[in-house]
Amino acid sequence: MAYYDQRSEPPPPRYAMLSEYQSGGDSLTLRPPPHRRNLPRYLSHSSDDGAACGCGCLCWCCLTLLLFLVVLAAAALYLFLAYNPKIPSYSVAGLSVASFRFFPSDLTLETKLVASVRAENPNDMIGISYGHGSTVVVAYRNTTLCSGHLPSFYQGHRNTTVMRVVMEGRNGYGSGLQKALEESQRNGHVPLDVFVHVPVKLRFGEVNFREVVVNVHCTLVVNSLSPGKKTEIKSAKYNVNVEF
Repeated sequence: MAYYDQRSEPPPPRYAMLSEYQSGGDSLTLRPPPHRRNLPRYLSHSSDDGAACGCGCLCWCCLTLLLFLVVLAAAALYLFLAYNPKIPSYSVAGLSVASFRFFPSDLTLETKLVASVRAENPNDMIGISYGHGSTVVVAYRNTTLCSGHLPSFYQGHRNTTVMRVVMEGRNGYGSGLQKALEESQRNGHVPLDVFVHVPVKLRFGEVNFREVVVNVHCTLVVNSLSPGKKTEIKSAKYNVNVEF
């Protein structure tokens, strides 16, 4: 019996070899197909161009904004150095009591005060226009006694104006307020809080600046709030705040 030795023959190829025959019987080996050409990619540059244009516009906007801020800062510095602005001062020059009566029937207090408010503009080249919407409130121990408003007017350079401000009101009071007021008047030491809120416009030469709000808190101590007695201001402290 003949044995077939598989080790004497080479192993079969992993893939088949294709061939074709010509007319004479000779075999013609097929060549592998040429590499497939990559299709041309028509890349669109519109997105890149748009991004570049957007970055350019953003840079120009930032540069314009920076230039505007520099010009604005330079103009503010020029105005500050040229005009040397100073905060105006306010004080209560006098206070009189026109009415001060308790009404036990409905627990209300009627008060009418007339104050002489002194406003001083120390600036050489800046005018002040006092607008509408101002308020003046007088309180005793966080209880409102009366209220009023400042007149609207224009105050020129280096000018001092004394305004007559009438404040009146009828407000409710607690059980201990009347006793506290009577005791304060007997001691000749009546503490009052005066709150002033007024919108003003500054005028630099012929140019009007935007409106700002001046807040004044004045703590007064007077000797009495009796209508038949002269009211004397014993002490006064002022705190001025400007809202831009």
